[in-house]
Amino acid sequence: MKYIIMMVWGVLLCISNVTFAASVEDYSRHSDYHSVKISPDGKHLAVLMNDEGKKKLAFLRTDNFELTFALNSSGRDQPADYYWVNNERVIVQVVQSRGRLEQPINLGEIFAVNYDGSKRKMIFGIRAQSGIAYSGYGGFLLDKLEDDKKHVLITKRLLSRDGNVLPEVTKLNVYTGKERRVKRAPISYSQFLVDNDSVPRFVVGTDKNFDTKIYYSEGKGEDWQPFESKFEGEFTPLAFSSDNKSVYALKTEENKPQGLYRYDLETEKETFLYRSEIADPTYAISSDLNEVYGLRLDEDYSSYIFIKPDTQEAKLHKALIQAFNGDSVEITSKTKDGKQMVVRVSSDRNPGSFYIFNTDTMKARFLLSSQQWIKKEQQASTKPFRIKTPDGLVLNGYLTLPIGKKQNLPTVVLPHGGPHYRDYWQFDPQAQMLANAGYAVLKVNFRGSEGYGKSFMEAGYGQWGTGIQDDITLALNYAIQTGVADKERVCIFGASFGGYSALQSAIRAPEMYKCAIGYVGVYDLPMMFDEGDIKGATWGGAYLNTTLGTDSAELIAQSPSRNVDKLNAPVLIIHGEDDQRAHFEHALALKEALDKKGHPYEWLVKDKEGHGFYNEDNILEANKAILAFLDKYIGDTAQ
Repeated sequence: MKYIIMMVWGVLLCISNVTFAASVEDYSRHSDYHSVKISPDGKHLAVLMNDEGKKKLAFLRTDNFELTFALNSSGRDQPADYYWVNNERVIVQVVQSRGRLEQPINLGEIFAVNYDGSKRKMIFGIRAQSGIAYSGYGGFLLDKLEDDKKHVLITKRLLSRDGNVLPEVTKLNVYTGKERRVKRAPISYSQFLVDNDSVPRFVVGTDKNFDTKIYYSEGKGEDWQPFESKFEGEFTPLAFSSDNKSVYALKTEENKPQGLYRYDLETEKETFLYRSEIADPTYAISSDLNEVYGLRLDEDYSSYIFIKPDTQEAKLHKALIQAFNGDSVEITSKTKDGKQMVVRVSSDRNPGSFYIFNTDTMKARFLLSSQQWIKKEQQASTKPFRIKTPDGLVLNGYLTLPIGKKQNLPTVVLPHGGPHYRDYWQFDPQAQMLANAGYAVLKVNFRGSEGYGKSFMEAGYGQWGTGIQDDITLALNYAIQTGVADKERVCIFGASFGGYSALQSAIRAPEMYKCAIGYVGVYDLPMMFDEGDIKGATWGGAYLNTTLGTDSAELIAQSPSRNVDKLNAPVLIIHGEDDQRAHFEHALALKEALDKKGHPYEWLVKDKEGHGFYNEDNILEANKAILAFLDKYIGDTAQ
């Protein structure tokens, strides 16, 4: 096994200059390499990699890439997220194939192992060998306790949706699995924030009414107190200052994106630091002392704002961005002394490459590409645009065009899922696959999308089938008016809420679409109150009432399966039989309505698949069906 892995590693480095044409198979594969992290002393790398459809965690010497150990998948178990605890030891979240599902699920089990394979032990979860086996509880890393080489803090929570069981912060020994409770949250569905002494000080959670609640503790041993009264607007704590006297936080004000503030916990004085005109910060960037020195922004392209540009960390990050020509640069890990760091570089044409960066020499050494078969020069560029709705909202969108083509193109509208999600300027295998087949690809962050402020998101409440779809139509008209899209050759395709949008837009604007593809979509809004996993959450009913509304007639009017009489476009339905988010009953309801009308449709359903296909053979079959369907109605063979 060691010889095989080293041969694979060597081949990877040798064939980096080989070029070949992209194919549908290339866009249907999982990444070969998912993450790379360096040990605190810089002597070893841990690499999470694909191995015949399952993941393994390989440990390599940094100087010569010699393999020291590989933690392979075993039976139903696979390694997933992992973290260096000290120079020798890594803790690993274990995912497991269970029941019928193709995609492994995370049950919160934690495994620990040294880089040489010694001292292997399941330290938390139902199969932990020491202490009590907490059936139904999962553990998830909260804090690595930088000055403690034997313990970490985890969030321990019940994996079911029982809102009466409160999450806890637990101190876990990474060698023995012994645990000690540190603090319990006052609210379910919550996240903790610890200070620089690893003391839980904030809890942000969601109550049964789908309202956000914030609690604060003065320190170790102190009780939780409500925090909302201390500020105006929504407040999301991010990180403590190095002296623990202040907290960096995102704050939402009416009709504005989130801004970054520093809030003094003693004086209750807030200091404004930065706010974009259009988008919320994607995430904050902190130094080793937990001082926030910058923000990642995704207004149009990805960019970085440095609020403390003179710090050493900010200068290093700016140098990396310049060295990689403005691509997205994420520091995934670094050594204790800060002299070496692993960075992940990505863009609209690069799914991700890993480098070791030496902060003394200011030189980066290439390690590997997550998908080495994807060649940047063969991928299409993605360009952002902005449009304004009749009621004054600014919408951010993206166009991905086939290489060398700009005008009068067959076009696929690709609405995102959620709807409380958003599209980014990043590598998208579906968009690249479609562009590689000759289609222009149009995306838009419609009202209801996250990342543009609370008011923008709430503008989509009750508007799933109306205002949101009108925003999608507005973006399509922009592509037609600018000459990019051929208005006679347009289809719409989406997954999850995007699948709902594909059918609903084709119903709302039937003259604009030649075909519609719904992938794991919801098609009957009243059904969401009875089927799927959202209803089972403590806040599920309140969420559905808030985002969908409670007018039964309006819900029916906005349900594709109830309105196929208004549909002109032929339909392709793709679904997983074991989908618990967009329950399989949605696909069956749409199919029944189409059958009753005698409307043309194609049907691709796979058992053991959930909310999105995971098995590569199934992904490939779905992608081939999508391309054949598009070609039939708007491609070269369309009549």
